[in-house]
Amino acid sequence: MYNEFYGFSEKPFEITPDPKFLYFSPPHREALDGTIKSIKNPSPFTSITGEVGTGKTILIYSIFIRLDEKVKTTFIFHPSVTFTELIRYILQDSHQKRIGKSKEVLLRQLNEYLLKKLAMDETLAVFIDEAQNLPKEVMEELGKLEEKISGVSDRFQIIFVGQPEFEGKLSSPGLKQLSQRIGIKYQIRPLTKEESMEYIDYRLTIAGSRASEVFTPNAISMITDHAKGIPRVINILCDNAFLMGYGLSRKKVDSDIVSQVIKEMEGPVSHKLPSTEILTSVKRFHWISFRHHSPRWTISFLILSLLCLGGLVHLMHGTLQRNPAVSVVGSIESITGNTEISSTKRVPKVSDSLRKQDSRSTVLQPVSPSPASQSPKHEKPELAEIIVVESGQSISFLAQKYYRMTNLTLVDLILDFNPEINNAHLIQVGQKIRIPKITKEYLINEFPDHIWKIHAGTFRTPGFAKSYRNEPILKGKTIEILPRKVSPTDIWYRVMVGTFDNRDEASKAIDLLKGKGLLPLFGGIPKTERDPSDWG
Repeated sequence: MYNEFYGFSEKPFEITPDPKFLYFSPPHREALDGTIKSIKNPSPFTSITGEVGTGKTILIYSIFIRLDEKVKTTFIFHPSVTFTELIRYILQDSHQKRIGKSKEVLLRQLNEYLLKKLAMDETLAVFIDEAQNLPKEVMEELGKLEEKISGVSDRFQIIFVGQPEFEGKLSSPGLKQLSQRIGIKYQIRPLTKEESMEYIDYRLTIAGSRASEVFTPNAISMITDHAKGIPRVINILCDNAFLMGYGLSRKKVDSDIVSQVIKEMEGPVSHKLPSTEILTSVKRFHWISFRHHSPRWTISFLILSLLCLGGLVHLMHGTLQRNPAVSVVGSIESITGNTEISSTKRVPKVSDSLRKQDSRSTVLQPVSPSPASQSPKHEKPELAEIIVVESGQSISFLAQKYYRMTNLTLVDLILDFNPEINNAHLIQVGQKIRIPKITKEYLINEFPDHIWKIHAGTFRTPGFAKSYRNEPILKGKTIEILPRKVSPTDIWYRVMVGTFDNRDEASKAIDLLKGKGLLPLFGGIPKTERDPSDWG
């Protein structure tokens, strides 16, 4: 949104890990060089620890791009699994077919795979992120793994990456063997104040600017003091400061703007902003943008624009909705062009559940499918890859593998790109699946008469419409719920927001919703989220 205004070639403070933005503090440089060296001259285990937001994940990606083709890598970022599941995932990520089920069979298959790597002079490096979440039983098994793959262990290395709690866990009874086998340990400390200032300038230089051109000295000092040396906190503060500066048409961000940003972010930002759980989930969504709050000035500007537009409509038609209406449409044809739900089949309990949540919501009974002439123009995302389904894989598994996360919106995206799939829970071995890239254009739908709507997300229950109805930036917009039958027994619900007068207006609304973490396609979670299973 603000790149052109400030003359940036790209956003300099995205939270998503991009290796070219890695600032090499002494600990980062030591960990990168040392880990690459340990992989080339295998040590059974290596560990890299540091507080949340200190740059461990971006360090992993920087290591990836520096490894030669003789090193095959596997990245495990959700390690709360059993030992058997861990070995199975390693084999799946290494594209092995006919993967067994028992631990004994899986270990034998891993040994056979490593023998092939030995013959080809190749090495397998497994990176386990959030290693502090590994169950103790799994860590005990890993400590004994070298004995079970004897003869090929020098072709297999595990790099543990986690928070300082991982080191504390290693001192537990039963983990002495694993602790002793971690030959190399690195710790990523927070940046010093001087390093923090260099960090800001470094990222701005990559984006085609300098800190002195867009920040006042006091603003930089306030950011570095408040962030306490945590790069991710610096990113969040700078990103929101530019967004607010853009809304105020300020070419240079000063301390007043930074102070306002800090206040807007729901209180002081501790060095675990605002909680370990939130930042951990943000980091887990690889290459996905997340920002806690959009600044008040930008939101106010958009609301004012919408109110002015609403006033014009009021003068012309004599009607102006003060709150978004929630409607249930009985066909998904308005998005996909296919009739997924019979127009005579009532969706169970939709209207009742919505009325309980908000008595002001207008709920419509399912209606007949829209004529083809009224279907929207829906831009398909750019194709990323065509894969052939292997044994044990599902659409959710594929989403997790290619997007580094999974939810119903991502599964819905894959279903849209593969219309031949009529059961979201069932794909066949050998079936070809098209995996599209994630772009915000996928969320924008153009309808006849040149109006646009946003696909906010797909959920297991219709109640998530309330998350968007309560959003100030969507005041005056209509919230629609479109049921989609994804299997013989399951119905999911798309939440649509509209209408917008042009694509740019819809795109700006997406940017604001994305910035507030409300778009599942980009790793967001609606505010009323209570049970993650409800959204996949």
